[in-house]
Amino acid sequence: MARAFIGSMECRVHVDKDLGDTWAVTVYPPPSAKSPGAPLVVKLQGNDKEKATKGALEILQKSGKIDRFDL
Repeated sequence: MARAFIGSMECRVHVDKDLGDTWAVTVYPPPSAKSPGAPLVVKLQGNDKEKATKGALEILQKSGKIDRFDL
């Protein structure tokens, strides 16, 4: 199961098959007292769930939305 991290906080990662051969990868930041934080969603096309998950998490990391991830 994939895990994403914002700072030292672990975020839940959920992967769903969307329309056709599209995957929706959602990262749910943990709720905080200051702000609940909106889920981060990336949609990618492909036949392979693991590759879509890795690609989406790499996109989020390179854009600075998450700090790191584990697959």
